[in-house]
Amino acid sequence: MLPDGKGGVLGLRIVVYSPVRLFCEGVAACLEGDATVEAAICCHMAGDLVETVTGFAIDVVLVDVAQQSGLAEGRALASACPDVSIVALALGDASADVIDCADAGFISYVPRDAPISQLRAIIDMAMRGEVQCGPKVSGALLRELRSRQRKALEDQSSEPLTRRECGVLRLVGRGLSNKEIAQQLGVSEATIKNHVHGILAKLRVRRRAQAAARFRDQPWIARIG
Repeated sequence: MLPDGKGGVLGLRIVVYSPVRLFCEGVAACLEGDATVEAAICCHMAGDLVETVTGFAIDVVLVDVAQQSGLAEGRALASACPDVSIVALALGDASADVIDCADAGFISYVPRDAPISQLRAIIDMAMRGEVQCGPKVSGALLRELRSRQRKALEDQSSEPLTRRECGVLRLVGRGLSNKEIAQQLGVSEATIKNHVHGILAKLRVRRRAQAAARFRDQPWIARIG
């Protein structure tokens, strides 16, 4: 890839992914008409996405998130190909949608009502590590960041789990009942119940399902030492 002298990038290899074949091929065809785009490849089968991206040394992937599966496909691609820039295509204007995309591994987004000219500009910005968003979305992102920072501080200040509590939490995360955990650890069910109460208190949650979800999202909380 080379700069085009106007702040853009030359020789981009782009994949457009959407299960809606007509939409997918339409966007790819528009991009192919851009002299700075080396290749615009259409992919409308989720099972082919990773292979297409890796096989053609792709720089940018546009994922249609207007479809229900788009967010999950983007998340899976970000996990499999962490060095590829993934941009959400046809995203709604809700701030929560932008935050969800960022959590899934997208680096930028194209609004649902954006013209092709804006799409190309957004791709260039994404390659420079920049994102264009309005004041409403920017404010929401800052509020979300502050909220997560506060939560992180609260988590850090909470009392650490004991070795036994870590073991119990891992089993809770696997979906085992108190009785099953007691049998596996060779202790009474009442003892496990006490451990679970302690875990809930330390994690500041009310239900074991919330503790299990917290463990799945943050497995390090049940690490010892």
